[in-house]
Amino acid sequence: MMYSMVISLIQTSQNRREELTRFVHSLNQQQGIDFKDVQLIFVDQENNREVFRELNKDVMFDYIQTQHCSLSHARNLAIPLVKGKYVAFPDDDCWYEPDTLSQVLFILENEGYDGVSGKGTNKDGKLTSIFPDCESTITSIRRCAAISYTMFFKFNQTVKFDENMGVGSPYDLGAGEETDYMLNLIKEFNYRIKYSPDIIVHHPCTEDSLVTKEALIKKAYSYARGSGYLMQKHHFPFRYYVNQFLRPLGGMILYTLQFKKYHAKKSFLQFKGKLEGYYFTKF
Repeated sequence: MMYSMVISLIQTSQNRREELTRFVHSLNQQQGIDFKDVQLIFVDQENNREVFRELNKDVMFDYIQTQHCSLSHARNLAIPLVKGKYVAFPDDDCWYEPDTLSQVLFILENEGYDGVSGKGTNKDGKLTSIFPDCESTITSIRRCAAISYTMFFKFNQTVKFDENMGVGSPYDLGAGEETDYMLNLIKEFNYRIKYSPDIIVHHPCTEDSLVTKEALIKKAYSYARGSGYLMQKHHFPFRYYVNQFLRPLGGMILYTLQFKKYHAKKSFLQFKGKLEGYYFTKF
């Protein structure tokens, strides 16, 4: 397959113009790359096209208009348009450091890896998850908190996202689609993927958003269902399953004894969600 671009970025959004503007500005500020080697494919679920008038004119821009849909479905709509040797999936509310793409491409082009994942921080430098301090090779178990906006892969046109999973899932399996995508690359195509804490991608932390406790609980439950479904799909070591189910169960008991109602409820729904996801079937 011949590639006309080095890297393709697939992005979708409903109505986050301010965040999309921030991403476009960060993309325009990339250093050490040729913008003619960059493709941005945007799947618009609302009316955000005017935001991209500010995009560097050398960037190849492909635009898809669609109705509201799941994150996985939107990404799958874009995959046939990919022209890059490499592909990434930036969230609509993430943004890059000026050297993010140049560091990614250096590793992918020179260090023999098929993928690389970086570290996520918010605008104040706070980690968005539990990222390791040292670089390492990602495995199916040691995933180094890799999440969609930190991931960059050699493009494989045969691999797509499981549309049962992810934000907007019709089955409320609200997470795990990017992990499933990465695991398929590792297991089926022997991808070697590096984790590098020197690569920074910014993204708000959950607590940065002005949301209610009930909204946070609902999100945790949906994500737990996605996590359980991921465990159903992939064969992890037994200890992994034990840890995944015992942690929320233990939290539920501990917080109940401490009379922390909110945390006990959240742990219960995480346990319940993982069980439901693990045993989920469409039929």
